[in-house]
Amino acid sequence: MAETKAKLLAVDDNESNLDILLRLLQDYDVIVALDGKSALDLLHYETPDVILLDIIMPGMDGYEVCARIKSNPRWRDIPVLFITAKTDETSLVRAYDVGGCDYVTKPFRSSELLARVRTQLEYRRAMEQLRHVAITDDLTGIYNRRAFFEAALRAFQRARERGTALGVLMLDLDHFKGINDRYGHGMGDQALRRFAETVRGLLLPKHVFGRLGGEEFALLAPGSNEAESIALAERVCQAVSAIRFDPPADDLSMTVSIGVAQIEDGAADLDALLREADDLLFQAKHDGRNRVRHIRRNDRPPS
Repeated sequence: MAETKAKLLAVDDNESNLDILLRLLQDYDVIVALDGKSALDLLHYETPDVILLDIIMPGMDGYEVCARIKSNPRWRDIPVLFITAKTDETSLVRAYDVGGCDYVTKPFRSSELLARVRTQLEYRRAMEQLRHVAITDDLTGIYNRRAFFEAALRAFQRARERGTALGVLMLDLDHFKGINDRYGHGMGDQALRRFAETVRGLLLPKHVFGRLGGEEFALLAPGSNEAESIALAERVCQAVSAIRFDPPADDLSMTVSIGVAQIEDGAADLDALLREADDLLFQAKHDGRNRVRHIRRNDRPPS
């Protein structure tokens, strides 16, 4: 499979300069904008790996465009490479002050331009790798505890603000200590990986799934009402029960217990909602494991 080309956004009010850039950067996927407003509008639909930004433009100059890019959480990590005819110290210092990563002067020297673009692409990839490591559980590849709570809080706040449904599932593998004791910790690690992989296969991109520690996991399902959250939990139970392993652990089977809570259950904050789901998980364990527990609507006290 061919490697996907890096995407660059070139912003310059001079079409001749853009033509030169397109020729020099023919090995990349280049999109263009003729002014700052158009560039900002494009960023709502495109996510470039590097932005090449002219400083002197009518209306909104490159400094203001860069400052707006860096003030937006969605865009702030995109490297901005200024392209400019300015070479005075004040202009260049200001370019860095507003968030620029580097600059290249006009008229363009092809080798310099290409080298600086490559440097910023390598920087972007390195930052993405570091971010991935920082938010990922190294055993299962899903969110680690800290990243889960950060993503879950954002999802909870969006649901509260928009008045939309949100399901919370707390999941715990049953008798996991027995797997480690009987088959060894290596097989225990494999079981955790298979569990996470199986659950991920049932999820949508908007779902938030993380490992809280050991064999305990949590899942947020934005947009899922009570029936949908329960149905998802039941599918997880069935899928986990169907996991099979190769010899010498071909007799190993797994089950999971799940507690399900909903944002409309009246939780004032995310912690309260997670506690409610955790209490229901404890009930599922107490009732025999390998099952889903939730608050039944007709069991709720009147408001």
